[in-house]
Amino acid sequence: MVSFMLEVIVVLFNKIAMIKFVLKPLIVILTLIFFLTGCRKKEFDEFYGRPETLGDPIYQQLQGKGTFTKFLDCVDKAGYKETLSAAGSFTVFAPNDAAFATYMVENGLSAISVDLASAIVRYAMSYDGEKIERLSDNLTAKGFIKNVGFRRRTVYYDFVYDGVDVDGKAIKVIASNRNGAYLAADFNSKNIPFFLSPFMGFTGISAIDYNYFYPNTAFTGKNVGGAKIIEQDIVAENGVIHIIDKVLTPPQSIDQYVNSKPQYSVFKFLLDKYVTYQLNTEITNRYRILTGKGDNVYVKSYSALLPFSPNNENYLKLDANDAQAGMYTIFAPTDAAVQEYSKVLLKYYSKVLKPGTYKEQLSELYSIRPDIIREFINAHLFVNPVWPSKFITTPNSLNEVTKLSPSNVVDKQFLSNGFLYGVNAAQNSNGFATVYGKVNLDPTFKIMKQALDFFGYAIPPKTASLKYVLIPIPDATLVSLGYSYDPFFPSAPIRGDVVALRRIIQSHIIPLGDRAVPNFAGSSGILETSNGEYIKYTNGRFSSAGTEDNVVVSDQTVLMDSIATAINGVDTYVSKILMNTILPVSKHIEKNGTLPTDPYYAFWQYLKGNGNLYNATNGAIQGVTDGTSYTIFIPTNAAIQAAVNAGLLPKLANGSPNFTTTNAVEISLVAKFLQCHIIKNTVVSDGQKTGSFESLLKNDSGDPVKVTITTNTTSSLTLRDVTNTTVNVLLGPTDKSNVLSNRTVIHQINTYLKYQF
Repeated sequence: MVSFMLEVIVVLFNKIAMIKFVLKPLIVILTLIFFLTGCRKKEFDEFYGRPETLGDPIYQQLQGKGTFTKFLDCVDKAGYKETLSAAGSFTVFAPNDAAFATYMVENGLSAISVDLASAIVRYAMSYDGEKIERLSDNLTAKGFIKNVGFRRRTVYYDFVYDGVDVDGKAIKVIASNRNGAYLAADFNSKNIPFFLSPFMGFTGISAIDYNYFYPNTAFTGKNVGGAKIIEQDIVAENGVIHIIDKVLTPPQSIDQYVNSKPQYSVFKFLLDKYVTYQLNTEITNRYRILTGKGDNVYVKSYSALLPFSPNNENYLKLDANDAQAGMYTIFAPTDAAVQEYSKVLLKYYSKVLKPGTYKEQLSELYSIRPDIIREFINAHLFVNPVWPSKFITTPNSLNEVTKLSPSNVVDKQFLSNGFLYGVNAAQNSNGFATVYGKVNLDPTFKIMKQALDFFGYAIPPKTASLKYVLIPIPDATLVSLGYSYDPFFPSAPIRGDVVALRRIIQSHIIPLGDRAVPNFAGSSGILETSNGEYIKYTNGRFSSAGTEDNVVVSDQTVLMDSIATAINGVDTYVSKILMNTILPVSKHIEKNGTLPTDPYYAFWQYLKGNGNLYNATNGAIQGVTDGTSYTIFIPTNAAIQAAVNAGLLPKLANGSPNFTTTNAVEISLVAKFLQCHIIKNTVVSDGQKTGSFESLLKNDSGDPVKVTITTNTTSSLTLRDVTNTTVNVLLGPTDKSNVLSNRTVIHQINTYLKYQF
């Protein structure tokens, strides 16, 4: 700019010589231009010029110290002298000469090759120059999140390597850099870990966690990998230097490590079922230009059916820098561990699979039940770092914490993209170990397994902390009822009446809450199913509302064939399905109310005689809606007579009940009385439900009259009406309580319930 202005000035002077009459004004102008130009340049230099206090570039600073000759030799060999001498922003973890001397002895080296020098230097360089105080902060799109960072992306990445495809053919391979995908513009850089006090304190981990992986390094709160930072925050023109006391080299990825260790060969063999090799033209061209070779390059990718790709260094990429605060964890079972657990996976397939080794049979199992192999693998993959002190609190991709402990760990590695724990036992996934697991693994129950998944009922019974009784329904039984499974229609895989099947499946799932598993073989009781209906058990037999409808007495109960224990309950296998009743509730009242000596006689006679409340054509009771649960409390015949005597029900001239009154006022009186004895929700003598429940009766303001369950045990059930009168449910062997009906339970009570309007 200045030279250009000088040229202009020379031209102007030539013109001035020719035009003397303008000489004086031009001299004034030129003087002003020089003055202004000089001032502007001074301001420019002061604002944009290099500060005198700014340190030299990284390379020159290390060179000046005189104790980094070996590291700088590596920098020179690796071709990074110019990079570390020029503009930029790097954090460099530089090992001193003493660190190199130790490294050479420990590794039996007399010289460092170009490749090793490149690995050491590139792994020591991370992007963005940061002082110690900033390293624990995760730089996100929204700014820094303090104290959650423990890794930074380095300059080091693996490029193309020699591999084999799924058919064993030698090919050139590059690792995937996304989970289930690949982006050619990304170099899949490895991350370097550091363990600083702010991060350790914030996340609740300690020196124990650090020394679990680095037992030979003292934890100082300023550690990088297995090294200590012995001098920090040396500010350079192009970044920040932290001096460390060990030479660090890039660790392997999870994929690289598992593939290199024969003790994990079977687990790797199963992982490889989810690997594909895809030709990438962009990387192929880049490789050919760099090497001059003509090979094609294939991206090794893991299926998106796995929670992460073990060869991906970039973590989840939900944020550009989320690898600063996260990484993966894999519990890799040894071959012996997989062999032992294969007894669980293969238990029900001995007649289906060809004879062979357990490895061959697992491979065949994958071909017919890939979901089993996938769940087995995924049970060992965690998308978060599982620190040694947090084994029982960090969930995996299946939302399960590991059931293994540090005592099962036979190999431990802090790898470039995650932890690896080599373990002597396989993770016993909830998908196999819970009551759901029996149905999941056994092909005899394929339709029920698919129905549980399709209807969304699988998660509760496969949750280890939730106690269940599951009654599996064999395929043969469901097929006889018109059901089948068609995998070619994933949006509607169940063929048949799915509404009816949903109810059947729900009736075979029994949540226990905090109760112990009942003694099915030697006791009796009643259990609520997952949809609010009930089943009974007595000395090894089940009954349901549907089975009790059978005329033949022997068919009114179902035999329990066997019981299998799971970590969250039991599976009880039965000879027949526990059917729901198709009868309306009124039919079960009528069944016990036809004869004058029947326990429900008076109640039934008032009900069927009330045209406003009962539909004789279809048996429907006004207010009792399909799909809703109810409890009906039926007073004894003597209690009904007492209500008649009290004027709450119509009577004949002789004082006996008038079941067929035609008087509108009396018809309304009967309706109110009956509605007061029907509550919404099912309540039985199982010790579970107490509290206030709405009845079908509403007062003049439209508010429902409520009935309160005050005591509920397996041997006592009491309630209270709005007048605070206590009423007892009759639970004797000859009493008609806990009678199962259509989403309804019927009880006999010793007196009637009162209302006050």
